[in-house]
Amino acid sequence: MPFLNRPPPASHQAGELPVASAVLADVAEMDRIEQASFATPWNAELIRGAILNPKYIVRVLRMGQHEIAGFYIAHTVERASNLDNLVVDARLRSNGHGRRLINDWIHMAWEQRLFTLTLQVNIDNCGAQRLYRRFHFKQTRRLVGYYPNGDDAYQMEMAFSSHVAEGRLPSLPGAPAAR
Repeated sequence: MPFLNRPPPASHQAGELPVASAVLADVAEMDRIEQASFATPWNAELIRGAILNPKYIVRVLRMGQHEIAGFYIAHTVERASNLDNLVVDARLRSNGHGRRLINDWIHMAWEQRLFTLTLQVNIDNCGAQRLYRRFHFKQTRRLVGYYPNGDDAYQMEMAFSSHVAEGRLPSLPGAPAAR
């Protein structure tokens, strides 16, 4: 079944940075971004463990050989993928990097023929919730005390089982037009 919306090509032109699999050499930079971004961040060992675990997809948005604009970590269980972590360096936000990372995650899940995508987002992170809604994610429930600091989260979900059956990916913000 062909893609109607293919992932954007990895290029440096027009402000597009390549998204690539993370490697262990990326852990220190990923940890720096993570620690500066969240009240309850993952630590370097958790990031390292995700890179080494074949059940996880860990992808980085590269600015250079050792510079990272952002990254995401997702894991797969049966026919679903859960976005465990997505972060963009605070200095580089509002440039479409988060949208590019989400597009990459969705395309990776599509290629694996996964039917459901889930994520958890802090109830106070309205900007992230807005971004996820643009990608057709729906709030499914509130997770009380989800984060280690006691903050609640919303579970959000996007099911594209009907799209998989039809052989077409739903239209996504920032994705190239269907061909």
